[in-house]
Amino acid sequence: MVCVDEMGPLATIPRGGRSWGKQPARRSDRYHKSQTIQLLGAFAPHTGQGMGLPHARKTGEAVLAFLQNSVLPRYSTQGKIYLIWDNFSAHKKALSLWQPKPSNVEFAWTPTNASWLNLIEPWFLVLEKTALHNTDLKTPSEIAEHLLDGIDYLNEHPKPYRWNKGI
Repeated sequence: MVCVDEMGPLATIPRGGRSWGKQPARRSDRYHKSQTIQLLGAFAPHTGQGMGLPHARKTGEAVLAFLQNSVLPRYSTQGKIYLIWDNFSAHKKALSLWQPKPSNVEFAWTPTNASWLNLIEPWFLVLEKTALHNTDLKTPSEIAEHLLDGIDYLNEHPKPYRWNKGI
C-alpha cells in the first residue's frame, strides 16, 4: 500500500517554531506569495518510508511522471501496489493519461472531503515540522532542498504505522 498526495503550495514565508531564545525574533513581512513550490509525495505506512519530488505546479502530467519514474520502480518488486489518493483533478487526469495501466496497480480513492483519511497527511505534518519549522527560506529551491533533507532524515528514522483501531 502506498499513499500518494501533494503538499502545498509552500510559499517562501518566514515560518515560526520553537526556539531557546527568551524573546522571539520578529518575523519579516517581506516575502513574495508568488514564489511557491509543491511536493508530490508517496508514503508506505507499513515501512514508514516516504519519497517526494518538488514540483512547480500540480498537474496530471507531473503526477503521472512521479508515479512512473519514482513510485513504481521503488515498489513494483513487492507484487501488487495499492495506491491510495484523493479525488483531486490532477489524479484523475494522470489516470486518464496512463496508457496502458500496469496490471499490478490498484487504485483506492478516499471519499470526497475526506482526504484526511489518507495516511500521507500526518506524514506531511511530520515532514513540515522536521524540515520547515523555524526557517526563513528565500527561494523555492531552498524549500525543496529542506524538504528533501527532511525526507532523508525521516527515512533514516522510519516510524511504521500500526493500525490499532477496529472497524
